[in-house]
Amino acid sequence: MEGTMTDYTDPANRKEIDKIVLNTICKYSMDTVYFKDCNSRFIWNSLGHVQQLGMRKPEDVIGKTDFDFFPKDFAQSARDTEITVMASGQAILNVTEELVLDDDNVRYFLASKYPLYDDNGDIIGTWGTSKDVTNQKLLEKELERSYRKMELLARVDDMSGLYNRRHFYEKIDKLVSLYEEREDDSTFSLAVIDVDDMKTINDQYGQQNGDIVLKTIAEILLSNTKKSDTCFRTGGDEFAILLLDSDKMKALGAAKRLVDLIAGTPIILDGKREKVTISVGLATFDKTNPDVSELLSITERKLNKSKREGKNQVSF
Repeated sequence: MEGTMTDYTDPANRKEIDKIVLNTICKYSMDTVYFKDCNSRFIWNSLGHVQQLGMRKPEDVIGKTDFDFFPKDFAQSARDTEITVMASGQAILNVTEELVLDDDNVRYFLASKYPLYDDNGDIIGTWGTSKDVTNQKLLEKELERSYRKMELLARVDDMSGLYNRRHFYEKIDKLVSLYEEREDDSTFSLAVIDVDDMKTINDQYGQQNGDIVLKTIAEILLSNTKKSDTCFRTGGDEFAILLLDSDKMKALGAAKRLVDLIAGTPIILDGKREKVTISVGLATFDKTNPDVSELLSITERKLNKSKREGKNQVSF
């Protein structure tokens, strides 16, 4: 039996093995394979590629282009890439192609394109392979969304919805570096906030109502600061606001408005309308002394001054 088998290592059988290999690629390749002329018209296609194009037989695709099967933008991008390959003689490998069919249907392909040479070494077109990587790409996107969500959760205080203490320190360090390098006189200010008599509120109404107070104050802070400002819950009843491009006078005006607004917004606790107030310490970044610790120390001292002098006020 072995004596009747064809020796495909024999150069005399080269044409036959070439035909077998080509037919095998055409019929069974999991990756799509195609060849095009210099006008990007298909001249040879694997069966997988033909089926991807919605056709049945390879001969049904001969002479057609990507414009006959794909959206114009997608087809033009492929054509531009093939022109580049033919002009440079260099392959372009492992490019992720995004095919948007409609709002709910997007496919992704990992594609490589090569120059196609004739027997004289002249480039007469291109050939390429592509692999449908939609599932892999969607998984990557889902993992990326999950990572971003986890990253966000790590920076956000669950109860108030504001950024947490950890992110506060990250943000203030970045702002100090940013404003220290600026050549103009712009600066930022920091307001630290304590809810007045929070222990009394918790003792009288319980922790659950105390949380209502904190959530309400968080909502007021978030709704009454500029989009460029950032609000934080840095502790139990402690909050902070980074006010961008705000000197002392601008920051003082903003802080006083928040003090008045919170004092003038009764909070319903166990059916009773209660007045809740805050004390604020305020400081403005000075690039001649860019020490974060010193900036934080100043605001804490100013906050303590507000507490000592009667609460429900801003000290700066």
